[in-house]
Formats: sequence, C-alpha cells, structure tokens
Amino acid sequence: MLLFLWRGGCPPTFDPQINSPQPSFRTFPGEFKPMRSTTSKSSFARFLSSVATLAIAIFAFSFSVNAQTTTFAQFFEQVGGNDFVFTNNASSANFNTVGGGTAIFFIYSNIAGLDPSLQGVQTAHLFVTTTTTVPTSLSGGTLTQPLSNAVTVQIIRDTPAPVGVGSGSRTNLLTAVFSPSAFSPGITGSNGGNSATLPATTPDNVVTFTSDFLGFGLTTSRNLSFSFSSVSPNYSVGTGGFAASFVAAGSGTFASNPPPIYLIPSAAPVSFSGRLLTADGYGLRNAQVMLTEANGTVHQVTSSAFGYFNFPSIESGQNVVVSVRSKQFQFTPQVVSLNDNVANFQMTAQ
Repeated sequence: MLLFLWRGGCPPTFDPQINSPQPSFRTFPGEFKPMRSTTSKSSFARFLSSVATLAIAIFAFSFSVNAQTTTFAQFFEQVGGNDFVFTNNASSANFNTVGGGTAIFFIYSNIAGLDPSLQGVQTAHLFVTTTTTVPTSLSGGTLTQPLSNAVTVQIIRDTPAPVGVGSGSRTNLLTAVFSPSAFSPGITGSNGGNSATLPATTPDNVVTFTSDFLGFGLTTSRNLSFSFSSVSPNYSVGTGGFAASFVAAGSGTFASNPPPIYLIPSAAPVSFSGRLLTADGYGLRNAQVMLTEANGTVHQVTSSAFGYFNFPSIESGQNVVVSVRSKQFQFTPQVVSLNDNVANFQMTAQ
C-alpha cells in the first residue's frame, strides 16, 4: 500500500476524467491557489512507473530465492537394518551411524553428462556424525530433537571410480554438512511414534555439498531430507529432556537449484620411470628411450650411467609405446597403460 501525505489543504481526490490521480485543493482568502501542470503529471507518472518496476524486481528476486530445487541424489539401505543410532548422554546426545557406516545403494539423477560408470545404482557406505546440547521440544504431540552442532554426512563409494573419472580418491560420491542458521535442524516425529524425519534447507540452515564428481558452485538453494523408520524403542523424551536413545533404519534425498554439474576432470600428468638392463642384468647407459603417446607425440631421454631413465610429466589415461635405440642391444617395444605414476619399469635387452 502506498501512502501519500499532502502539505496543507484537503486530502487528494481523483479525477474520473483521467487515469492518474490528481490532487484538488481548497483555498482560503489570501491563500495562493496552485495550478495544475503537465510537468507535475509527468513526474507523478514517472514515480508510479518506478514503483511498479521496483515491485516487479522484488517479486522476481523473491521467486529466484525460493525457486524449486531438483533432486540429484538419493540413497536407501541395502539390508534395512537399524544402523542410525541416537545416544542420550543425559546432558548431551550423539547421533551417528553404526561402526563402519551403513551399507547403502546410492543413485545420482538429473545430472547432465554423467559418466556411465556413475550411472545407475552405486554401492557405498554412509557415515553420519554429530552431537547436540539442546533438549527436545514438544508441540501438539510432535517431538523435535534439535541438532545444535554441525552434522556431517559422508557417502563413500565402495571402490574407486575408474581412472579419469572424478578427482581425489574418486570415492566421495557426496558429502553434506549442515548446521544451524536462522533455525536448528532437528529430528522430528510423533511423540511415542516409530518414525521420524530430519530435513535441512537453505536459508533456514547452512547446507553445503561436496563431491569428487560433482560441482556445486552455481547452486543457490540446497536441501536434504532423511526419513527414519522402525524407530526402536519408540521416539520419546528421555533423560535430561533429550530424546531417549533409539536406533532406526533410514533413507534420504538430496536436492539443489540448479542441479550440480558433472565435473569432467582434466587428465593429470604422471611420471614414468624405469631402467634398461643388458641380458646379463647390468644397467645400460647412453641408450635412447622413446615414449610415444596415443596422439603420436614422442618424448625422448637418455639412460643414465646405471641405465635409469625418467619421463616426469606425461598425460595419464592413455596407452603409450616405450621403445629403445641402442648401438649394441636390441629391445622389443612395449605398450604400457599409463593411468598412474609408474616407477621401476624394466626393459631387458634381447
């Protein structure tokens, strides 16, 4: 609502003959009577246009901030055991997964260009860890256990992805860390019930995602939600006002706006080193060692006094051909899959 204050005279009235509001004034003896002008009409019209533009901008900003997120990952337990453990310590509480984590099936979705090795069901283990020092709250039969400290969720692939897919250890499918901001995330369920949920969303909470395979730099909204079933014993208030200790089975989803992007790794350079030996096992010096890349690029070094050689920086993820030129000995060229650093490679003369 827009409120206009007019100095002196009567409140503004509206002339039905025109579309924009025009003030009318009553005057008193000796009082100057203002004149209407096209300039004032134009200024007022520009003012209304500015207000409308601002309102549209605010609406657009609000829509952007609250834009719908897209689910990009989900998990569920392989066995369905009660692997999520809440422990009441009387003056605090812990929330963790069982030792060694819980075995899960993990699925990426709605991610463009995802490598085939990451498509479909991935076998992994999930780890949760946090503590809290804030007791429960009960409202209308709904019990909430706030989690006052950061919650870390790690989803680790059981085996590394193929070389050339992902970065780092090539096992971190997803790590989520969430913590209080305007509100504390919490485990919520019916008092005395056997199920519960644990949601977290920006901007109410701080939520960050990282992965060996995905990039989240463009995301403006992030959220997650865990669902717990088979809560045992039933969800209730325990010692110190904290939730009573319980175990539960769980599943969950992760979402963001926009969805994360698949990070196509650039091939990291690796080293290739080894030794040339004569037929009787002695190091061969001053021989020319050639390494030919898949694209035809040839690298050449000379073996040392004891037959050692080294290529310090070769692009990984390719098959290379290693050959030797010597005035005294013959060597059979060898094909090597260069996916990681290679040391102590030996070639023996015929």
